[in-house]
Amino acid sequence: MEQQRGAIPSFLARGELSLELVHATEAAALACARLLGKGDPDRVSEVAGEAMRRVLEDSGLSGTVVLGPRDDQNLASGTSLAAGERAVDFGLFPVEGASQVARGSANAVSIIVAVEPGGFAKLPPVWYVEKMVAGPGARGAIDLDDSIADNLRRIAFARDARVQDLTVVILDRPRHQEIIAEVAAAGARVRTLEEGDVAGAIMAAVGGTGIDAAIGIDGMHATLIAACAVRCLGGELQARLWPRNEEERTLIRDQASHVFGLAELAPAADVAVAITGVTGGQLLPGVLYGSGYAETSSLLMSSRHATIRRVTTRHHVIGAAS
Repeated sequence: MEQQRGAIPSFLARGELSLELVHATEAAALACARLLGKGDPDRVSEVAGEAMRRVLEDSGLSGTVVLGPRDDQNLASGTSLAAGERAVDFGLFPVEGASQVARGSANAVSIIVAVEPGGFAKLPPVWYVEKMVAGPGARGAIDLDDSIADNLRRIAFARDARVQDLTVVILDRPRHQEIIAEVAAAGARVRTLEEGDVAGAIMAAVGGTGIDAAIGIDGMHATLIAACAVRCLGGELQARLWPRNEEERTLIRDQASHVFGLAELAPAADVAVAITGVTGGQLLPGVLYGSGYAETSSLLMSSRHATIRRVTTRHHVIGAAS
């Protein structure tokens, strides 16, 4: 266990939901990691979704996928899972970074969030939001209405560091070229990711990754899932709706300039998160294979039990050669 917060000892906790969710992320990671470097991202997504759905349908949970891949045939948004008595809403990506797995690149993960029914934020249905994330040491330092340079100066001050010491993670997208230039001009270092809206945000909020902030214009569903994890980690995330066209500008109306904080982005009373590494990277090691076993590394979070756990699991492969 990496960290425990609050007054409830983790060994006395009962029904900690993240300990149930991790079975699903482990299954998805194990299923798609076998396709590392084999050049078929569609197949990576398919096997990860199939594996995660099988585990969720055998669990004691039932509910609806509210946030997730829009085109996943197994676990698309709106999918109902009637497996058990405990009702939840799910936000999930069976694999975030299918193309990274297919290319043999780093930082692909499997992630699932569960909240009480109706517990996810209800924002206008636009595709993108602009967001900024920092860890617990820089809480109160972010102001999305301010310039990137001033935000980085406050984050550096909060961490007793210089802006030149900071590393900011940004997705490698054409829409981010101006942001990358602003971060570099402020003096901070830039680490780009091929994919990983959620993973990048968590890297900025959890210690030991070498990432101090995450900035970008990222998917709405991914941002809301990331907000749940950042809340559990004690970090900070601010977001603002980013309309792509006139239709979306009409949808957001008077919320166009509103800056959403964590209380609005992750309002659920009970948030549970599980994330398992697939290909390995700064956040988590990837799936490792040995003689007759596979090993996964996961990060588990619970707002109710105030716990953050790092879990390494060895899965014995039945029938494998010893």
